Amino acid sequence: MLESYVTPLLMSYVNRYIKNLKPSDLQLSLWGGDVVLSKLDLRLDVLEQELKLPFTFLSGHIHELRIHVPWTKLSSEAVVITINTMECILKLRDAATEDNESCTSSSTNQSTTESLKSASKPRRVQQAQSDPDLPPGYVQSLIRRVVNNVNIVVNNLILKYVEDDIVLSVNITSAESYTVDDLWDRAFMDIISPELVLRKVINFSDCTVCLDKRNASGKIEFYQDPLLYKCSFRTRLHFTYDNINAKIPAVIKVHTMVESLKLSLTDQQLPMFIRLMELGMALYYGEMGIHRDGDVEESSSLRESVPSLTVDGSDPSLAGQYFQNEVEDEGWVSWAWSFVPAIVSTGEENEGESDEYTESHEGGAARPLQHSYKDPVVSVGFYCTKASVTFKLTESCSESSYYSPQKVKSREVLCVEQEGITVEALMMGEPFFDCQVGVVGCRAVCLKGIMGVRDFEENMNRKEEDAVFFRCGETLSVKGLTYLTNSLFDYRSPENNGVRAEFILDGNIHKETYTESAGLQRYGAFYMDYLYTMENNSNRVCVGPQDFAALRKDDPPRMQETSQKRIVIGPLDVQLHSSAVHRILKMAACTLDHEYQPYCKPQPDDVVEHVSVGPETVSALEEFIPTRQTSVTLMSARITIPAAEYNLLHVILPALLGQKVSTAQTSASRFQLLRPLPALQLQCERVTFEHSAPMYEEEVNRTASSLNQPSETLLHNCYTHCYLKVFELQAGLTVIDSEGVVHPLLPIIPSFSTALYGKQLCLPGYWGRQSSVALYEFMFELPQVCVQLTRAQVMLLQCMYHSWMYAVEGGACSGISDSLINHAYRPPGVKSVVSAPVLELCIQRVELKVCERPSLLCVSGTLGAVKVCARMPGVCEGQKEQLVPLVQGPSDTTDLHTSRWLSGSRKPASLLSPDLIQISLQLPQQERMPNPGAVLLVSVQGIAVNVDPVLFSWLLFQPQRSSGTRPPQQVPMVMKKRREDEASVGSTPLTKQPSNPASDYTSSPVKTKTQTESRPLSVPVKIFPTFEERHLSSEERMKNLITQTWNAVKHLTLQVEFQSLCVFLPSDSLPSPSTLVCGDIPGTVRSWYHSQTCMPATLVLCLPQVSVMSAGHRRMEPLQDLPFTVHRPVLEEGDAFPWTVCVNQLSVYSLLGHQRSLSVLDPMGCTSTLALTGPKLQPDTKHAFIICLHVDLQPVHLKCSNPQVQLLYGLWCRWSQILIVLDQMKNRGTQRQSAGFPDSTAPPAGPFSPVHSSAGTIPPDTSTYSPSADLGSPTEGDSVHTEDPVQCETMTLEQKTCSFSGASGKLSVWMQWMLPKLTLKLFSSEHRDNEVCVVAEMEDMSASVDVQDVYTKVKCKVGSFHIDHYRSRQQRKLWRSLTSNTVSCPSPTRRP
Repeated sequence: MLESYVTPLLMSYVNRYIKNLKPSDLQLSLWGGDVVLSKLDLRLDVLEQELKLPFTFLSGHIHELRIHVPWTKLSSEAVVITINTMECILKLRDAATEDNESCTSSSTNQSTTESLKSASKPRRVQQAQSDPDLPPGYVQSLIRRVVNNVNIVVNNLILKYVEDDIVLSVNITSAESYTVDDLWDRAFMDIISPELVLRKVINFSDCTVCLDKRNASGKIEFYQDPLLYKCSFRTRLHFTYDNINAKIPAVIKVHTMVESLKLSLTDQQLPMFIRLMELGMALYYGEMGIHRDGDVEESSSLRESVPSLTVDGSDPSLAGQYFQNEVEDEGWVSWAWSFVPAIVSTGEENEGESDEYTESHEGGAARPLQHSYKDPVVSVGFYCTKASVTFKLTESCSESSYYSPQKVKSREVLCVEQEGITVEALMMGEPFFDCQVGVVGCRAVCLKGIMGVRDFEENMNRKEEDAVFFRCGETLSVKGLTYLTNSLFDYRSPENNGVRAEFILDGNIHKETYTESAGLQRYGAFYMDYLYTMENNSNRVCVGPQDFAALRKDDPPRMQETSQKRIVIGPLDVQLHSSAVHRILKMAACTLDHEYQPYCKPQPDDVVEHVSVGPETVSALEEFIPTRQTSVTLMSARITIPAAEYNLLHVILPALLGQKVSTAQTSASRFQLLRPLPALQLQCERVTFEHSAPMYEEEVNRTASSLNQPSETLLHNCYTHCYLKVFELQAGLTVIDSEGVVHPLLPIIPSFSTALYGKQLCLPGYWGRQSSVALYEFMFELPQVCVQLTRAQVMLLQCMYHSWMYAVEGGACSGISDSLINHAYRPPGVKSVVSAPVLELCIQRVELKVCERPSLLCVSGTLGAVKVCARMPGVCEGQKEQLVPLVQGPSDTTDLHTSRWLSGSRKPASLLSPDLIQISLQLPQQERMPNPGAVLLVSVQGIAVNVDPVLFSWLLFQPQRSSGTRPPQQVPMVMKKRREDEASVGSTPLTKQPSNPASDYTSSPVKTKTQTESRPLSVPVKIFPTFEERHLSSEERMKNLITQTWNAVKHLTLQVEFQSLCVFLPSDSLPSPSTLVCGDIPGTVRSWYHSQTCMPATLVLCLPQVSVMSAGHRRMEPLQDLPFTVHRPVLEEGDAFPWTVCVNQLSVYSLLGHQRSLSVLDPMGCTSTLALTGPKLQPDTKHAFIICLHVDLQPVHLKCSNPQVQLLYGLWCRWSQILIVLDQMKNRGTQRQSAGFPDSTAPPAGPFSPVHSSAGTIPPDTSTYSPSADLGSPTEGDSVHTEDPVQCETMTLEQKTCSFSGASGKLSVWMQWMLPKLTLKLFSSEHRDNEVCVVAEMEDMSASVDVQDVYTKVKCKVGSFHIDHYRSRQQRKLWRSLTSNTVSCPSPTRRP
């Protein structure tokens, strides 16, 4: 009796998925209690049609199928279905397969639909035929118990996926599913009141995942290490029903637990693994680039992370059973969700479904008339106690036998360990989806050695903490089992205590409950919350691409979609030492070693024709536009960058730059530590990044671009917006001691905050006709940043920089001495032994804005203030440090051109002073439209500079050498063997050659290959080699300079305003009094001038105010809103000329103490007019550059006395000594760099070449040079260079002009200077009471220079010249002329 009910149920499953199976034989075997079927083939077409995956089954086999039905114990013993060795091979569905299937489905659309519907409901048909004979109650409950307790066992499950050269295979030794009780023990259970709960367990044993590469013939030559080896995990399923007769559970929980997950990735598997991840992302977002042209618009509607299963909002739970003939490409999550009810249903819930759905004639899809049941709540979770990802480098090794296959051995280099991993997803149909990912702790560890440097081998006896370079979060011993909270593996969860769980399915309540702080408190290292909701709202309309057809039919869907992703990263500590950087870059280079094509190819930004959109659509979009929002928060980060202990970046970087490198491996070598090790450390309190983009960018841009004046809301949502905020960022020096302890930070850059905002137009192709819409826009804000540095710290940072830029045998940082570290780093609170000045630079209120439009590139920015001061520590104990201001900007320098400001009243510096620099720039995009002319507006306020002697003390500081010296670091390493066409490193040392500073700019006649191959390991290699400079003659340089200058200014509208720059040069230090505002240089000088203490002699140089204005331009504010327009744009070449240049208030005077001030140069100025005409763009003609300059100078009055000469001489002596010392330091650095850091273009060692070469000339032609020729005798090519170099360089102005004119056209220059009067007064004291003055005057002076193609003419004119001698007595205060000593030229003197 029972066989007639159970047998059709089992046959419906078996017959549907297995080929060539006789129902009669199966039925007879089932009646016997046991069925054994061998060598079965799966129905691949049925699997593809039901699963609707973007994959094609190449093959599917079941070696043995066993079914055991205990007919006599059906009410107490489970039916066991055993599958022994099931193997399936899949590949990605390509375009040809889709075309064939689409043609086949279109020709037999009706028949396929009917057959699929009938095939999807075999159980209901069988039961409907036997409905009249069913006994009431008992049999149906028995069948339900049998189905709920079916035990499925799969032994040796093999799944393979092939794509290009990738072969991914998954092998599960054993998988078993069975029913359990409330303690999760195996039992025969039924759904009973009041619990209404069904529990199941699925155990997976020995799961192994392999990832290999096949060749063109499909054969795998080298088998890589398994990606995952023999991993076991268990899954718990918990179903909660509303009542005992419910067919679909109300709550479904599926949680998987893994105790230990160990992944392994080799350098060859890494690009393949990333390729598979890209495939998963492309499937997840529905962005596969294999669609037909007609399907692009339809598939673009499913880019959301949880896309719609049906375009009309039908119930997703039945989509997998009724909508299998749809052609649109659905996302991965939608596919998975469509099968949730089918997994737990028994087939009876589909009765009456034909009455609830009707067929749409226009869309070809079924539309639900009403919901037959409520969407179940599904909770899916994955939990892992400990996980690790190990990266390995492989190298081939051959066996002793010739015929034995070549094997690959691997070497571990990097391992990433994680603890307490949680992945939870909560969904309820389409309206709600949430995914949370959390990690309790994470760290990255260096393993063994890399590239021949055995820095972490076992025999190194290094601490485990030294190998850890990345830490984030906490450990499970501290955090506990918080990652298992409310899971089926948590004994405190409601399901494990007989309580029905409650879920938050409201978006707003979810955001309030699961905040960033709550997630970080539960996990500690990483927390991500992705929330997608879809809510019905009669007042709000969400428009997606699938809704635009409905909008045109006046039937808009009433729903709103929101998508929000929040990511929080806990406190992390990163140490980027040499071992970590080399491993990270090596892994990055391995990821680029592939030739895979992207799955989704970006579409070109072509101009799209506008489509008219109705006002209802526009109003619906303006009311609500769905967006994707992403926020990333980084909490309390610390990044330490030590000096490089070894440097092999010149081997790794070519691979990252796409250059060809050798694949041979380095041999093992010994590594020794260097301690103490200086390091640069960055600390940040918080970093936030926010990203916002429209969910349906194409539709929003299409609608907004069709309007003449779109609203601000529409225009705002046509962009992708990014916000970056950094809080409390600071940088400084630290030291890693011999114990591996990182010392406290010594701040160099104190804490500051900054922000960056940017937006970019999503689809510029829709906006081709509207030039007023910005393509992108960026804004940067920096309120204040300070830098505090000693000279020793600068030298230490330079050494650290060179350790990363150059590779040295004795250690990349072998030049760093203990004495330098002791001078540069002192722990906070510890007084330095040597009192060295500290330079402090402070920059305030930096703002920058960049905006690009189809026709313009606009830039505007401001710099609020710049202050530089020196802090001198107290010499004696208890003495306060002294502050010496060096640079102050802005500063009111309008009245500093004379010494009268010292006697009058002066206002203190105001906080509301204008910004130091204001700039606005507009550059036309010449490729897109005719050139309308560039505009540059610049304004610079006054700046005060104090060239104090403390600055010289800072520059000339040298660390004291200690008695003991640091033992040099030994990093012996054998570089990898190169091919002949690549640079190789030999083992034979070369003799040291004298360094030549000009060798970087001269080429060697010997081939580069020969000299590179002969370079020994002891000679360092530049990591970032510079490109060889082009050797240009002076004429070519002049030609390029004039051409580039003309191209830059020929359409330029210029407005430049520079206020006066006042430079104070004291003979002794001028510290700022404590009563003044910090950094006020004029106030400091004024205070010293009026103080009782004698003021040091000071020379004041007041540079002039400069104003440059283009022709026809009206002055406007330098800071403009972008974009802006000018009164007269420049449309033709040269229309911006002539320029008017005004220079005013240039003066020099001296302050000699005792409130004495003597003038050197009285305030003067000039007015200039510059006109420039360039060649027109006409072929086959030569036009001239014409430069005209006219300068009208104001009268010049110079004065000089004995104290001023002494002051100038003292300053000159000090400067000359400083320049000599700095030049010596530079020469020592150049020699050290030449000996340690040679350029790749340096000439090889050997006899002197007879080819003449000099600085500033064209290098000799080496095409005729033969390495085998006698170097003592000149060759044919040398005869060209035998002329006297002095004679070659001696050229007149006419010859240079003619040479340039012949190369680039004619050049005409006309310049004229007009000076009405020049006065020179020399003062001297004969006796204590007598003073002598000599006055020389020249009037009506002019000079002109006329340079043409064939001549050069210089003309000078002096109207009058005379010299007078005066004497004065201090008692009378009168000057008496001594006419006998007077020289006068009253008549004009001319000299051609």
